Amino acid sequence: MVIRELKDGRSYVSLQEDHAELAAQFAAHWGNPRFSKLRPYQTMVFATTYHDSGYREFEGNPPMNVEKGRPYAHREEVPNFEEIELKAYAKNADWLMAQDLYAGLIVSMHRTGLWHNRYNILTEPSGRLRERSQAVQDAKKAMEAKQAEIKKQIGTHRTGFDNELSYNYMALQIFDLLSLYFCCDGYANENDFKEYAIAPVRVSYDNGETVKLTIKPNGPGSVVFDPYPFDISPLQVSARTRIVAPPAEKSEAACIDAYHKAARELLTFQISA
Repeated sequence: MVIRELKDGRSYVSLQEDHAELAAQFAAHWGNPRFSKLRPYQTMVFATTYHDSGYREFEGNPPMNVEKGRPYAHREEVPNFEEIELKAYAKNADWLMAQDLYAGLIVSMHRTGLWHNRYNILTEPSGRLRERSQAVQDAKKAMEAKQAEIKKQIGTHRTGFDNELSYNYMALQIFDLLSLYFCCDGYANENDFKEYAIAPVRVSYDNGETVKLTIKPNGPGSVVFDPYPFDISPLQVSARTRIVAPPAEKSEAACIDAYHKAARELLTFQISA
């Protein structure tokens, strides 16, 4: 789950699909006279919308970080999570491929890339390559073998496919990082964002130009992007979240009850050129 802790002990708790839905809003609006509109557009928006699905059963009744009175966050060590994680990725990739083979390929690459520091395509933000278990290494190898087969299948009928796929993989990483920025990573304090950068970002499918995409705070809930990659300015986006307050009783049952009863809220953000 994607979680931002507040000073009063409460937390904003967003499901993986809440986070992905925000990412999809960036995908839908990406492109203007300088930045390429995504292609194939429907496939990329679809892939981004469901790039972190597979956790509905898990997030319906998640294990609790009892000390913090909320579910575990996505960067915390969740007890006995690896088997659930691997099943979720496999199930989601299979479902996506059944709907749209290209979308499934992009999402599968996103997953294996996260196990490999996003394939080192970005220098900012800096990442780290963690040692993973043999089960994860085996899953990564199997998924990458399947990806290679799908690339051949799709690429046979698409001119410039490798270049297009490289751009689209990069784009999904940007949308993922931007969603995490707005949901949890981007806060300098309770109300205001901090400066952030993503680089190198390719501008177009048709050339190798890259830029550093910078984000600067512009008041509560508002930021400025430079250069500006979206089709309208200002762009308003939103993310669904739960406001979870830690219960007085430090127990799994009390935390689960607080999670289910938490008020839902729509967080809205404004992005300007």
